[in-house]
Amino acid sequence: MGSKTTMEKRGHHVCKVDYLNIRQRITMPRIKKTIRGEKQQLPGNVEVFVYHAKHKVAGPFKSHKLAIEEAEKLVERNFRYSKFDK
Repeated sequence: MGSKTTMEKRGHHVCKVDYLNIRQRITMPRIKKTIRGEKQQLPGNVEVFVYHAKHKVAGPFKSHKLAIEEAEKLVERNFRYSKFDK
């Protein structure tokens, strides 16, 4: 097994708001077999994040619209990620 790709780690690129990226990670619904042999369906979900380069800034959000609004607020405040501000 190789290492994870960017899409597996951070998700697929959706759009860009100025210098911030909106990415989504999708988990598809799947069918799992239980110990007793019964079939159980696990639901899928979508998580949307705001990234500055490769650093996660905000998220997870349930919709793209909420993530874009948060990214616009961060751009208005002139937010920049710095690893030394922790």
